[in-house]
Amino acid sequence: MKAIRSILKIMFLPVMATLAVIRLFVEFLAGISAVIFRVIAGIFLLTALLSYGFGLESSGECLKIVLAGFLFYLLPCTVEIVIAGIILLEEWIRSFT
Repeated sequence: MKAIRSILKIMFLPVMATLAVIRLFVEFLAGISAVIFRVIAGIFLLTALLSYGFGLESSGECLKIVLAGFLFYLLPCTVEIVIAGIILLEEWIRSFT
């Protein structure tokens, strides 16, 4: 049994190394994109509020702009879900071997 576990650990070593590199790269991209997308979401929100405040847009149009900004805000959250999936896969492989 120990021999099989040792063989499995050796077989999964490149997979674990690849997953670690992919996870770090995705975390790096997620950090950069989170800042960019959240700034864009803030610009959308401020534009909607100021447009409504100055009477340039109706409340329905402002709501559409706010929802578009919210979608920009949610994009980095979906990337974080992917990162959590990669970490879960790493832990599953680690517990399997």
